[in-house]
Amino acid sequence: MGRFHAQVLFMLVMVALPVVVRCCPRPCACHQPAEVHCTFRSLLAVPAGVPKQVERMNLGFNTIHRITYSSFAGLRKLELLLMHGNDVHQIPDGTFRDLISLQMLKLSYNKLKVISRQTLTGLWSLTRLHLDHNRLEFIHPDAFQGLTSLRLLQLEGNQLQQLHPATFSTFSILGHFPVSTLKHLHLSDNLLTTLSQRMLAGMPYLENLSLHGNPWTCDCGMRWFKEWNKNSPGVLKCKKDKAYPDGQLCPMCFSPKQLKKKQLQELEKPTCNSPIISTAHRAISPEDTESDLLTIDEFRQPLGNISLGLSDEHGHQVDLECLVTEPRELTSIVWDYVNQYQISANVTLTLDLKCAIDRSSYERLWRLIAYYSDVPAHLRREIMLSKDPYTSFRYRQDVERDALYYTGVKANIAADPPWIMQSSMALQLNRLQSTSKSVRLILSTHMTEVMENESIRQQSRGWVIIESKNDTRTIQAAVVGSPAEINCSIHSSGNESVKWMLPDGSTLKTPNSNGDNRLSASSAGLLKIKSVDHSDSGVYYCIAQVSEDLTILPFRLTVEESSSPPPGGEGVTEPVTGFSGGPFFLPCVATGSPDADIHWILPDGSIINKWVNISRISMASNGTLIIRHSQLSDNGYYKCVAGNQHGMDTLATKVVISRPPGLLPLRKYPSSPQPAEGVSTKVLVTDNMESSGDNEPEEFLEKVLPRQVDLPSRRRVPSVGIRRGHPFRNSWRRPATPRRRVGSPVVDRVNTVESRRKTSMSNNQIDPKRWASILAKVRNGGTSSKTTTSNYVQTSTNKIQESKPAYTKQLEIANKMKDHLQKVQQ
Repeated sequence: MGRFHAQVLFMLVMVALPVVVRCCPRPCACHQPAEVHCTFRSLLAVPAGVPKQVERMNLGFNTIHRITYSSFAGLRKLELLLMHGNDVHQIPDGTFRDLISLQMLKLSYNKLKVISRQTLTGLWSLTRLHLDHNRLEFIHPDAFQGLTSLRLLQLEGNQLQQLHPATFSTFSILGHFPVSTLKHLHLSDNLLTTLSQRMLAGMPYLENLSLHGNPWTCDCGMRWFKEWNKNSPGVLKCKKDKAYPDGQLCPMCFSPKQLKKKQLQELEKPTCNSPIISTAHRAISPEDTESDLLTIDEFRQPLGNISLGLSDEHGHQVDLECLVTEPRELTSIVWDYVNQYQISANVTLTLDLKCAIDRSSYERLWRLIAYYSDVPAHLRREIMLSKDPYTSFRYRQDVERDALYYTGVKANIAADPPWIMQSSMALQLNRLQSTSKSVRLILSTHMTEVMENESIRQQSRGWVIIESKNDTRTIQAAVVGSPAEINCSIHSSGNESVKWMLPDGSTLKTPNSNGDNRLSASSAGLLKIKSVDHSDSGVYYCIAQVSEDLTILPFRLTVEESSSPPPGGEGVTEPVTGFSGGPFFLPCVATGSPDADIHWILPDGSIINKWVNISRISMASNGTLIIRHSQLSDNGYYKCVAGNQHGMDTLATKVVISRPPGLLPLRKYPSSPQPAEGVSTKVLVTDNMESSGDNEPEEFLEKVLPRQVDLPSRRRVPSVGIRRGHPFRNSWRRPATPRRRVGSPVVDRVNTVESRRKTSMSNNQIDPKRWASILAKVRNGGTSSKTTTSNYVQTSTNKIQESKPAYTKQLEIANKMKDHLQKVQQ
């Protein structure tokens, strides 16, 4: 009985204890029943045993490096999750699937590189997402799809270089127009060079945008930005800091060079043009450098088509078949939450209609609708005319809205896609862009769509991106006959269609390989040219499409014959001269928008650029070619090729390298044995030869032959007369250093002195023993020996006489030798 009472008492005590004692993970602190605080605990993983009813959890400033699929399983009431200051590298898809109540997620100061399509799945209530100061390089274009509550996105301090136009959209209207619910977007301190106008056009509720700290390229691709900033006053934010000249840091241009540090919002119609290499006596007008590059609008397929049967009360009638192109802008978009499960979106679209027409129809159309070139004719849908095979409606001009200029316009309309035929639309003549063969109309329509949240989350758009980062090689130079490769790296949602438009305007679908295998293109976007020719120069457009999403990237290839200038003397600058052994610097300063990439073609046909260098020749970041330790073989033409996607310019420079003054040219000797005809005979004297006869010649030669020849200049020249060595080797070549043997210091010194004495004697003296042998044969009366010796002495004498006065001393020695031999012979 007592045991029973004890158990009951224990249970009552456990019930009375605070929840924090029963449910708090061991390494954490839980000051409130719905809170878990685990900061500065040196955690390596998310702690286990987190209670299901927790609403706020702080895991900041730990060393968590791994998040698993089950780390947050079951936490359906969690509203705040802080994981900043950890070591998280990746998040498995579906990790946050149960966090349907989470409103704020902070993952700042981690090491994330990628946000995938499924990384944020389940965060349907999320309003604030902090991903700043990670290592993000890629964000999936559908990463935020379905997060219709998201208002703030912090991406500052990452490594983003490229963003798809629909990256920040949270839902789509009609499955075609991406829209973002963001109000605050922070993209500062990344590696972005450009931004899509379509991206900001889909953010009608944006209130704060930070873009400073990015290397913006201020060319024609950002021409729209000033107008957007004017129409969105106060949205663009600058970083407030007294350390900056104006007390704030705004987004600034990084390139082109002439616009560097210019504020992005102050640009006045930035342009795109071909590079010009700066040099004297070159006059190029701005018209010569204007870009002729095709834009994406010229590749984009029509959005659909529309048939218009127009008439008015005056009896004018005309039928038109028109193409519908992408909307010029989302002029108005608003949405509201019908309830927690539905969103009602209202959008006003402006579409361009391009209608082919003949001369007679054009005149009838002009009478019918020319009145509506300054104001539109408002049409209201009346009845359905047909349903199969295509739906069509009849529209009539709205009398109330057009009371001042009513002409009773009627229109029978059939359109694809059908959503173009809304309950009301406005039709206006674009007089400025119309011709006698093509009429341009502006169709404006208003649409309303009610969407279920669940259907929004299931939306899946086709998308495609052509990689265009700071190191993407969009410019290449090649020499005739060499191979070339153009790599168009593509990322997509799948089933992409890739093709190339070649410089001659023809289209090459992938994969493709022509008959002679000279040109091939893989489905991955790699174009190979086996051997380039001049006809291969030009622009190559990589065109990729998935469903309705289209993107292009132009690549420019220039093919040069060699590094020499073209005939006619144009494209060449003044020669550059210098001496061998020192460095050479060849500058190449080019202006263009965007900045030009520099390539150098060397005399041997090789190419140097910022991607390719060789050990002795390289290119500096400013385009200057650097030749270290120049050689005579470096003589020739060097051609600078400056290019961007919009054009190329070349300039050749002749380099003349000579020997430094005071140095004599090196004598070149053949490596193979040569005949001795016409060459002085030289006697090789060795120490081991035995002499015959007495020591008279030996004593004589030791007295008369000098030990060393004094040269007239600081540079040694070949010794004249009998010397040791090969007859074609340089006589002033330094003898090999004798190898020392291990021994006492005294012995080493003796050996060294003896070695030096022998070396000196062998180079500058005639061995007496050898001459003793020759004279002994003379005494014995050998006729051939006398003749040979006499001829030898005569030859040596003649050679010496032809030498310079500096060798008169040796001439005297040779005369004494001749006299002595004559006496011996007598």
